[in-house]
Amino acid sequence: MNGSRLTIFSIVFGILYFLSFYYDLALFRYYPEVSQFSLLRNDKLGVVILWYGWIATSAIASACIAFAVPRTVADRLSPGWAWMIPTAVVIGMLVYERRWFV
Repeated sequence: MNGSRLTIFSIVFGILYFLSFYYDLALFRYYPEVSQFSLLRNDKLGVVILWYGWIATSAIASACIAFAVPRTVADRLSPGWAWMIPTAVVIGMLVYERRWFV
């Protein structure tokens, strides 16, 4: 991945991670009590970890989008967006998760 595609990936990854987290769009689920991955929800297997699935969903979709964006469009995008959008996403997630800390 060159610099402009990496910028697109960085921007889109943050947005897609937040959407995956908010809408529970995990590619797969991990059940640590039985050391098992599953594509479907299975409450009989115990506590589930969705984080791995959110990361995989966001990474795959972001890579596809980064390679689908034409190079001319990617080159025109300012690198400043690569830190501004993820920073806004982190702030948005902290606001959403404040219920755990207040």
